[in-house]
Amino acid sequence: MSAPTASGPRRWHEQRWLFDSSIASLGIEFDQNRLHYSLGPVRDETSGADIAMLQASVSKLADLTPAASAHATRHERLAQRLQDRGHPTTAGVHWFAAAQLWLLSCYPIWETTQELVELHGRTGAAFLRWAAVADHRVEAVDVPFAGGALPAYLHLPRGFDGTPVPVVVASDGMDGGKESLVNRVGDEYLQNGLAVLAIDGPGQSEAAVRGLFTSPESWVEAGTAILAWINGRPELDSDRIVATGISFGSYFMSLMAATHPEFKGCAVALQCFEPGGHAIFEQQAPSYKARHMWMAGLERDEDAFDRMVTGYDLRGPIAGMTVPWKVFGGEADEVCDKAWVYELADLSPAPASSLLYEGATCPRRVAGRCCGPVLPHRDRRLARRSSERRTRGQCTRAGHPRRPRRARPMTTTTSLCLPEERTAPW
Repeated sequence: MSAPTASGPRRWHEQRWLFDSSIASLGIEFDQNRLHYSLGPVRDETSGADIAMLQASVSKLADLTPAASAHATRHERLAQRLQDRGHPTTAGVHWFAAAQLWLLSCYPIWETTQELVELHGRTGAAFLRWAAVADHRVEAVDVPFAGGALPAYLHLPRGFDGTPVPVVVASDGMDGGKESLVNRVGDEYLQNGLAVLAIDGPGQSEAAVRGLFTSPESWVEAGTAILAWINGRPELDSDRIVATGISFGSYFMSLMAATHPEFKGCAVALQCFEPGGHAIFEQQAPSYKARHMWMAGLERDEDAFDRMVTGYDLRGPIAGMTVPWKVFGGEADEVCDKAWVYELADLSPAPASSLLYEGATCPRRVAGRCCGPVLPHRDRRLARRSSERRTRGQCTRAGHPRRPRRARPMTTTTSLCLPEERTAPW
């Protein structure tokens, strides 16, 4: 009787020792800025302490789940104590922090095990405890899809009075989830009067646990399902919908926007556009491929996964793009060469522009040093797009017909990593 096939790519098993050695010598964020982007949405001084303690206590990947779980449990105890003493707002800080830590603890588990199911349950439970005391309305929702449902949270802006509001459909990448897509306080989307549908799309986080996996076709189908769900919600203005995604979510949401002209705009960050993803899956840390194999439901069949990702190619769909498209990222991105940003911008018949930071790689320097200015700029841009009522599919500014153009690289002040934006004319 043959032994069962181990999950994950061959390179992961061959180089696991090197991955753990890199963590031991360089820290848990050697490959990406995961602690900062996971805990950044908390927007509280407690995050700094959590990050410092995790950096000190994690010396190999297997340490991350128990370490993050321990800190999540500590925050839950503090939250309950504050709740019992009549301080619900302060308790909410700790419930939110606990949710982000439970979500972080899910990251190293690339099989749908009972442990992973329980960790996602703890994530959702803590997040809903925060939602009960949040300064805006938060609702856990399910979007019917492929015989199941994509899990999501609908955030409505503070002071919502029943008048339909524009909505951002927001997606994370491979490692995060719907709980980390809206900041606990001061979220730029909500402050601009937009609702946010923070969703786990096919293959992401809880959706993968539910057996809804990613594929070249699934995100197109998910877009249809999401738009149908939005059309059925009286709180949301179905004529003012925009899309955003981060990291691999940049590919997913660009694909969704390119195949659904109902969107009014799309702005994405930390590009992952290389057809087939050779750089991210074969040249970067093997953890990327290991996690994405689980996202596709192919964690024990690397050959099938390699065939599947050949379908990840935006060059065809982008030719049908009918909405303005904006890309933020790193000029020296080792996960996706900037040339793919420029090529896709050239192929897009709709207005396309990019803002790339000189010398910035993905995701460490962009996420760590640049997302301060990048993400609010992206949020403001989408807010402007969603506030404009236009003829569906219209791609020109009044009085300014779009002219043929080539996207230009962004220049930056290297020492401060501040961009000088150059958008293509139309």
